[in-house]
Amino acid sequence: MEVPGEHLCKKIVTAILAVGIVAATSAEVWYVPGWNRTAETNGLAYTSCTNVFKGNVCAFWGWDGDRSWSTSAANADVAAKRLAAEIAATNAAFRSELVIVGHSLGGRIVARTLAELSRMGVKVGQGILLAPAIPMNDPDVALMGGGCVRPTIVVVNPKDTVLKYCYDMVGGEDGPALGRNGSSIALTNVVEYAVPKTITNETKIDAAWGRSETVKRVCNHLAAFYFTELRRILDGNPSKSAQVRVPQGRINFEWKVIDAGVWWNVLDTCGGWKLERNIVTGHCRIISPERKRVAWGPESQMRTSFRKIHTQLSQDGGFPSQDGFGILPGQGGKYDK
Repeated sequence: MEVPGEHLCKKIVTAILAVGIVAATSAEVWYVPGWNRTAETNGLAYTSCTNVFKGNVCAFWGWDGDRSWSTSAANADVAAKRLAAEIAATNAAFRSELVIVGHSLGGRIVARTLAELSRMGVKVGQGILLAPAIPMNDPDVALMGGGCVRPTIVVVNPKDTVLKYCYDMVGGEDGPALGRNGSSIALTNVVEYAVPKTITNETKIDAAWGRSETVKRVCNHLAAFYFTELRRILDGNPSKSAQVRVPQGRINFEWKVIDAGVWWNVLDTCGGWKLERNIVTGHCRIISPERKRVAWGPESQMRTSFRKIHTQLSQDGGFPSQDGFGILPGQGGKYDK
């Protein structure tokens, strides 16, 4: 027999756990920097981190990443095992409040660290990945949610120039970066957010180059832009103008297409988006409301990507659906401001 109000209490508790809001004023936050930023403890990225987590003790977790891309990526995977071992050696009470934040290759380290902790049966309070430079289909991505108590937060940008062009085309990785469009499938205990298209002009940068909107748009992989959105997320107010995430099938150049229906059959539509299949080759593509091809590949992959579009466009009340792709509601600040 259900106790009166029990169902409501369960819903409230579930919602709070989903958002990840806890009293964490004494928690430590470890920041793991990205490629070629692994020694800049006073750089813009770390400063952005300390500004977001003002009510917490922040620590810079350095690693050997100021080398070539391939060497740094390999070093990041080694560093993840070291970080996992370091965390596992701490006491359970400390770990339950610890937050680890990583940007770019640092996000890769955090993802692999959480996956390793999951395999060890150990959890930290929360993991946060900003523009993680790790393949969206990497096995550790599927495991990382099991390495933390509160949901892992992944902040992405479909227009991230570094991940869209450099990583996808010359990175040598097996699949597009998680930091562009997130995962193509639902991940346990993981929630994704996307920054809005306006994120660069919404982020103040004191450096002289930061006054140039053109330069900022080219350099939009910088951690500062992701921390701007993270601040809103932790406050319970993620951007309502966030971009739709469309997991890629193959390397894609976005261009307008002739959508005359001659060579293509429409398989599905949603909010101006179209899933189409070529009548000759059988491969599929996803067309945006602006008539741009944003993804293409085998039909199974594109159908999976299109289901994610459906999920994002169907959110109407704030709480995430069970697939973990939703936008979380405003429930107040997670950390002291």
